[in-house]
Amino acid sequence: LHSPALIAQATQLAIAAGANFVKTSTGKTPVSATPKAAAAMLGEIARAGRQTGGPTVGFKASGGIRTVADALPYLALVAEHLGPGALSPERFRIGASSLLGDIEAVLAGNPLSTPAANSATY
Repeated sequence: LHSPALIAQATQLAIAAGANFVKTSTGKTPVSATPKAAAAMLGEIARAGRQTGGPTVGFKASGGIRTVADALPYLALVAEHLGPGALSPERFRIGASSLLGDIEAVLAGNPLSTPAANSATY
């Protein structure tokens, strides 16, 4: 989906259908997760939570997240929209098997890798 309005609408539909998590993409498409798309989705998740009086849905960023530097914007967006308490497996996940190697490198003391290039807007 290429617009925030369509992304928001799809998120609303998923929540209304009873989704436990909404996910940015399968990771199998040319355009995968983007911070702008994540912000649109997280805004709808937060709105739904306010309407029901509590957390309703989790968020999964998936596709194109290969480095710790790639993951950092998603951590910040989740904390901003859903609160720091949402940075837990019950509310936030990253679907990126290639990220593990970079996490291990950072934990071993190597500097952060640069974010992977992603020219997509949404």
